[in-house]
Amino acid sequence: MTGSVPETDGRHPPPDPAPLGPSWKLNLLVIGGLIFIVLAYSLWQIGQLRRNFQNYAREHSRVVSSVIEQNTRTVRLAENALQQTIKTFLANTARFIDYLDSVEPFSAEELQAFAGETGLAAIRIGRDVKGRSTVSSGAALLPPRPCDKAALDYLPEKNLYVMSWPRPEKGCIMLGFSAAHIEELHRQLRMPALLKALAALPGISYVKIDESGADGPPAAMVLEQRISAGDTALLVGFDASLYTMRVRQIWRNVLIFSLVLACLGVFFSWLLYRYQSAYLQKITDFERKLAREREDAALGRATATITHEIRNPLNAISMGLQRIELEADELRPEHRELAASMRQAVKRTNTIVSDLLRYSRPMTARRDPVNLAQLIDTILLLYKPQCEGKNISVSRHGQLAQAVPGDAELLGQLFENIIKNAVEAQAAGGYISVTSIMENNQARISIDNAMPRGSVDNLSQLLEPYFTTKTRGTGLGLPIARRIAQAHEGSLELAVPEQDIFRAVITLPLVGCSGG
Repeated sequence: MTGSVPETDGRHPPPDPAPLGPSWKLNLLVIGGLIFIVLAYSLWQIGQLRRNFQNYAREHSRVVSSVIEQNTRTVRLAENALQQTIKTFLANTARFIDYLDSVEPFSAEELQAFAGETGLAAIRIGRDVKGRSTVSSGAALLPPRPCDKAALDYLPEKNLYVMSWPRPEKGCIMLGFSAAHIEELHRQLRMPALLKALAALPGISYVKIDESGADGPPAAMVLEQRISAGDTALLVGFDASLYTMRVRQIWRNVLIFSLVLACLGVFFSWLLYRYQSAYLQKITDFERKLAREREDAALGRATATITHEIRNPLNAISMGLQRIELEADELRPEHRELAASMRQAVKRTNTIVSDLLRYSRPMTARRDPVNLAQLIDTILLLYKPQCEGKNISVSRHGQLAQAVPGDAELLGQLFENIIKNAVEAQAAGGYISVTSIMENNQARISIDNAMPRGSVDNLSQLLEPYFTTKTRGTGLGLPIARRIAQAHEGSLELAVPEQDIFRAVITLPLVGCSGG
């Protein structure tokens, strides 16, 4: 788009166009920037969420490590206390058995009943130093061993605690206590049970001893932390399903928001593009119209000069030739024929000047009711002899029941120019078809005729001044017709709907009639 168009003579300058506002490309750039900002913010959110989850895992790993270390110390203390309790219990039981056996020696049946009541697995009472006089219950479980001092032993192969207790006077008492219940208690206090209990806590997937290279990488929904509990290295897997679900939710929201924002951006950019294109087209059309008006104004001034300077001499020449033909009796026939030819040439020149003057003048159409059907029939009747002489058939289709507001003289010139062109374009015969319809509060008249193949390459050229395909002609007939249609707020369009068919379409409004 170039700069402002200079003001034309006698016309007001065009109003300054309103600003276009932001370009549709800038609008798309802004939308892209917003999507980038949302994406960057979402990445920051995900990073923040990851850091919070990692901090959570580290804090809970320290708690788990502290729990395991405290439990290890507790297990050691509990085992020592339990072993001391068992030793005390068995020592007191041995003293009690020594007392009872001293009062009244146990028989085997009595000793077995006593063992059942006290929960002992085996009892052996030696009443002399060499152990020759003994009574026992479940003696097979008790190993042979010296009894020089009180001692507590654990037999893992028999899962049995054995208490050797020398009697004060002579002999030895050996007691066997089953470690089954003690082992169950130990199993509950040992590391595997604790790890299993910790793994059952909410948010923890597993707690296991670190065996490097034994397992592959952690699962997708697990964040693994390595901790040390005393001399033991452990792996704690924290459930990351909530974190993963939250990350997916963020990405889903980003995707939905970006799609919606992109669709809205493309839609509004398209609207802005359409608006700007229409606005620029409007400015272009206005500048073209203004340039055409400037050209017409310059042509009008030139035409007025040409008409003033040429028409009077042409009239004088024509009148002189007529006088010579009428008064010069001594002219020979060939001279008279030459004078007649000169007078016809002057007449054609005068016609060209008249057409040029008619095209360059401003057209102002009256708004009187005009019967287009009758007007077209009159023009067709006027050209009927020429059509019959050239073997051109004429047909009419449709009727216009409503009058058209306009200037009958100008409209007659419009249709005459088109019908005249149709007749002159068909020297070897053809047809002229006139179709009239009323639609959308407009009168639409289509005039078809046969068009010689290759007669014109660009139909728009036929509406330009001074362009013609005839050997003789000014090239102003169709441009004048278009100006007449535009003066009536209508249009003239040319088309080739089918091969070798030329169509002129005249559209005139049906509103604005000032009478009848």
